[in-house]
Amino acid sequence: METRSKIIWSADTDELSLFKVLSSGVLPKGTIVKLDRLFFEQYSKKNIATIQSMGYPVFVDAKIIEVPKKVLQIAETYLVYKPYMLNVMAGVCSTGLLNNSDINKIDCLKRFAELCDRYGTKSCAVTVLTSKAESLVQSEYAIRTSEEQVLWYVNQLNQCGLTDVVCSPKEVEAIRAIKGYDALELNTPGVRMRGTDVRDQARVTTPAEAFLKGATRIVVGSNLTDGDGDIAERVAKNYEKIREHVIEEAHLDITDGIECT
Repeated sequence: METRSKIIWSADTDELSLFKVLSSGVLPKGTIVKLDRLFFEQYSKKNIATIQSMGYPVFVDAKIIEVPKKVLQIAETYLVYKPYMLNVMAGVCSTGLLNNSDINKIDCLKRFAELCDRYGTKSCAVTVLTSKAESLVQSEYAIRTSEEQVLWYVNQLNQCGLTDVVCSPKEVEAIRAIKGYDALELNTPGVRMRGTDVRDQARVTTPAEAFLKGATRIVVGSNLTDGDGDIAERVAKNYEKIREHVIEEAHLDITDGIECT
């Protein structure tokens, strides 16, 4: 399925609640559903095909971080179900080589991108986790700021042919300022409606601000599911709040073009 969805639901929930929301139809068909490795450890990977048959593309948030050979082996356990998108950590970059007679010496990111492409899945990499505070980023990455480190990773991802990047909305504007990265699609967690708890996130903006900076899609979890009562009703109510907020402040309707097969 091809989709132009501007919103990704980070479905940090159990299998029963997930299917209750999807079967209720409160999310427009084409809305991307992000499921992490823990979900697939608890439930079957076959859920990928089931959810996509319902009209909801699946973003497998595996955040694979391993030696190159194992990265590809782990990736293939998801790719056989043909998810819409699959990610690794950008830190799996290995040799930096884009061409070599020995395939094992080609950078892991490039091999991952090519493997995803063979399955018709978008290849994505997570740069610097949005939960990391700026002070920690500078300490961990040899005094680089989060923006500098993200741009360093994005250069590797772009050269290796990945289609998508996960970064905080704080770095989106800097990426969009570089013409050579025009084709990359930017997926931004770390978005929160004003007045809501940022929880474990450190580098955040509102959904509207993320789009204004140039995000392709926003990743929304707690701001969609928080509240009392039935989960499907909560998601419906919160989705409309986010939609109205983005229309008012970014002059963008997150439902435009969302259903595309």
